[in-house]
Amino acid sequence: MGIFRVGKRQQGMKTNRFFSHHTLACLLGLGLTVPTPAFSADGLTGPALNRLNQQVERAVSRQIERQLDKASERLPESALPAAPATPPELPARLAIQSDTGLELFADVEVEDGWRAVERQWLVTVNASDTHHFNQPGITVIDQTPMAGLGLTVLRFRVSPGLDSRDQLQELLPKALAQRVDRNHIYRPETDASNHQGPSTTDEPPSCPVPVSIGMVDTAVETDHPAFAGTTVVQRDFLQDLHLADSYHAPTDHGTAVASRLAGKTSANAATRLPSATLFSASVFYGQPASVSGATLLHLVEGLAWLESNDVTLINVSMAGPDNRVLATVIKRLIDRGTPVVAAVGNEGPAAPVLYPAGYPEVIGVTAVNQHRKIYRWANRGEQVDFAAPGVDVAVALTDGQYGSQSGTSLAAPVVSAQLACALASTSLENALAQLTRRADDLGDQGRDPVFGYGLLPDTH
Repeated sequence: MGIFRVGKRQQGMKTNRFFSHHTLACLLGLGLTVPTPAFSADGLTGPALNRLNQQVERAVSRQIERQLDKASERLPESALPAAPATPPELPARLAIQSDTGLELFADVEVEDGWRAVERQWLVTVNASDTHHFNQPGITVIDQTPMAGLGLTVLRFRVSPGLDSRDQLQELLPKALAQRVDRNHIYRPETDASNHQGPSTTDEPPSCPVPVSIGMVDTAVETDHPAFAGTTVVQRDFLQDLHLADSYHAPTDHGTAVASRLAGKTSANAATRLPSATLFSASVFYGQPASVSGATLLHLVEGLAWLESNDVTLINVSMAGPDNRVLATVIKRLIDRGTPVVAAVGNEGPAAPVLYPAGYPEVIGVTAVNQHRKIYRWANRGEQVDFAAPGVDVAVALTDGQYGSQSGTSLAAPVVSAQLACALASTSLENALAQLTRRADDLGDQGRDPVFGYGLLPDTH
């Protein structure tokens, strides 16, 4: 894994930005506002710095998009990538209900525009830590042991007055507070639009050797013809919640990803990994208008279950914020020899790093189109390790159909399948070296923030 550690940001750390007065003057020229009380001898401090960071990101993103739009005007319409379908905007508070109408939890907006379970926090604990949570304003909900990872995750709910990191840092011992984070909600990284239509491509299997692959995603439609030649073992991590019909586990995203990972992507295609066993951790709840989410607790429970099944690697085609608990679980997986391949995200070239692809141990994958051009909406940065086809690619759709979709979610399983096949006969270090040699170096010479080490063609 050594070649993938160079250049990636350190785990769990945010980019450290320092704004001098000269830099601020330049930013003011972009129309950004800086309140005078925010200045200190060292530059900007506190919430004002966070607000300015967000203004800078939005301003840069707007400028890049304007340049892309100008360039697009010079291209024929047929050459332009379609914009991803815009999901409906969620309310500030969305109640997730059981089949009896009981509110199970609320999906709410929190800091920096992320979503999380309302007033729920997670922390990795030892037996000696738990007494610190027996105090006013904190209610322990449960503890989840993850024996295979040597971790226990404690979930707790706080009163409104304690619902911030600053308040919890004042209340808890420093070493414990550094392990606390919100029960964030993560999203799939695929364009929500489907294009139906059979493929006439007759493709050979990618890899005939037995492999065991894990994926954490939405549920997979296991009775789809795409998986007639694939062994799928699936576990639903929300089954005990007895969700209302409108929040039942969705199957569209997971089915598409699984077809790219180990199944068939068209009626005429061969099974990609005919000797594979695919372990699927279903961790998403559905939402109105087909917007789905996975809580961090369910996500890490799924990852721990996959590890307990001794999978060769884990594919994660979802993304969200940096999180201390997620970072800890990912590091434990890597330390135990289970590689993680993740989609880098579809938020655009100027968007901040998304996770888990942003962690240095994770293999981050971006998407290209059939002309080997980068997917316009793909995230860019040091987290990109490889590129793979992911724009208007063939996938299995729900209800037994086939069609096409776009997104970095659909590029990641291509890399996962090739890596899993290589791992059947060699070490992880050698397998990654093989993929690097196989990759077509696109963009700037050597590794770059757009294509990583280059494009891994989909030979299937």
